[in-house]
Amino acid sequence: MALVDLSLTQWCAQLAAKTPTPGGGSQAACLVASGAALVAMACRFSTGEKYAAVEAYMGGRAEELDALATHALANVDADSRSYDAVSAAYKLPKATPEEKAARAAAVQKALQGALELPLETMETALAGLRLAAVAARDANKNLGSDLASGALCLWAGLEAAWCNVAINAGGITDKAWLEPRLLASKALRAEGEKLRDELRAWFTGVANV
Repeated sequence: MALVDLSLTQWCAQLAAKTPTPGGGSQAACLVASGAALVAMACRFSTGEKYAAVEAYMGGRAEELDALATHALANVDADSRSYDAVSAAYKLPKATPEEKAARAAAVQKALQGALELPLETMETALAGLRLAAVAARDANKNLGSDLASGALCLWAGLEAAWCNVAINAGGITDKAWLEPRLLASKALRAEGEKLRDELRAWFTGVANV
């Protein structure tokens, strides 16, 4: 059964189990998916006479967020598969020089794949945060806590994905391949932090606290 088809109770049990996967990368994608979905819900409540001028626009943003949630959900299972590939590579035989070389190459290829997945999750999370920031301008303020909660789930997913990028980077020997991806992750994180702070400030104003 795919991870995304588990019940919430089963999902939490899988996370708690003493197994390598699912782990942080899959949970990061799950956070991004649920965050995007929650912001989409807030957008859909910006309807009716009071929001007539922005109803179609907000509906469009909701559909974009739906697409991001779908993409993030796909990465829940994909991330676990990528780490399973790393585990399999480390288990390859290494009795001869040829086997050692083949194993080392397989490990590097698998680690690169395991870094690409959470980096993609970071990109999806940031896209969601950008949409949340745009939606906040015209959102139904009664849904302020929902929009803010969704945005913070997106931020948490981005940070969790970054943790997985960082940990896998440590084992990658091809620095020419690695460096641009680390720079990209740094930029994604910086913009995400800025949007997180903007959305927190927005919610503080909405809640008047």
